[in-house]
Amino acid sequence: MRRTLLTGLLLIGCGPRVAQLTFQARVSDLRHAPKDKRADDFVEITAPGELLDPPGDVKQVARKDADWRTPEDATASIVSANIAGDASWAADNYVAEEREQARRGLRDPAVAQRTWDYYRNMGKVVTMGWAEVRGFRLIFLSGRDEDGDTTFVVLTLKRTADGWRESNALANSEEFEVIWTALNTGGIRAA
Repeated sequence: MRRTLLTGLLLIGCGPRVAQLTFQARVSDLRHAPKDKRADDFVEITAPGELLDPPGDVKQVARKDADWRTPEDATASIVSANIAGDASWAADNYVAEEREQARRGLRDPAVAQRTWDYYRNMGKVVTMGWAEVRGFRLIFLSGRDEDGDTTFVVLTLKRTADGWRESNALANSEEFEVIWTALNTGGIRAA
């Protein structure tokens, strides 16, 4: 019994260390500020994740080549569908339970055009990093347009039987707001 416990502890101690990221946002920058904090206080979240150095290029793919086996494949499909302005493909990138809602949203011409324009104006898109939050993989994308302006996107992916798919499950969560704000204000660091 004692030998088994010691072996278990050694295996735990020798396993690969999971990188951690800390996301920090000033309370005054949050839409939904915690009531127990002052405007100049900071809120922090630490989660498993990694900043990529150098950032990884997001390849564009044709719809027939779309794949969702890895987070990188799903990211390529999502970015490509939105740049192509293909509402059906963009909706197919979502988890099954959110697909119809995505289709309905993209039927609104104004919503669809804003979405397509946002992605098309990003310029070259790269993956800056990722984090795991509540069973979801957040992918941090950055694009720099020809004027030098930087645009950020955070994709929320969920592993499903169909591969990695996009989800809005965290969109209104406090964690997502802190992470989004930290990404836009430079408040991300390795923990």
